[in-house]
Amino acid sequence: MTLVMLMVALKQFLETKLADDATTVPTVHLGFLPTKTADNRDDPVYPMIIIRPVEGQGDDKGANAQVKLLFGTQSEDDAGFIDLLNLMERVRILLLRQRIIDNKFQIDPNWKWKFYEQQPLPEWVGEVVTTWDLPQIRQEVKGL
Repeated sequence: MTLVMLMVALKQFLETKLADDATTVPTVHLGFLPTKTADNRDDPVYPMIIIRPVEGQGDDKGANAQVKLLFGTQSEDDAGFIDLLNLMERVRILLLRQRIIDNKFQIDPNWKWKFYEQQPLPEWVGEVVTTWDLPQIRQEVKGL
C-alpha cells in the first residue's frame, strides 16, 4: 500500500506542478495508459507521463522503491526529441527542488534516464528511473 501511496502522491505532485508551467501540460497516468473506450477515444495521448513501479527492497532499518517514469511526446518534425528531453528535464528539476513528496517520500538525487535509439515516430519516448525512500514501518505491540 505504501508504494501505491507514493505513486498517487507523485501523480498529484506532477499534475499540480506541471499545470503551473506555461508549456503544454502532459497527462499523468498510473501504471499504464488507460484503455480506450467510446468516452475517451478522442482524448489526446501525448504528451504523457506514466508512473510505474519497478522494484523495491527493505529491512528493519528502512525501505526504498524504484519508480519508472515513462515519457511520451508527439511531433511531426525532426526536433521532436527536444520536446521529450525538455519534458524529462522539467520533471527532474521539479522533483529535485522538492525532494520530499507528501511529507513522507524522499527521492534519491541519483537517477537514470534513457532515450531510446529506435523511436516510434512521430511519437518520442524516454524513461527515467527514480529511487524513493519509503516511510519506516514501526512494530506495534499491544498491552506493553
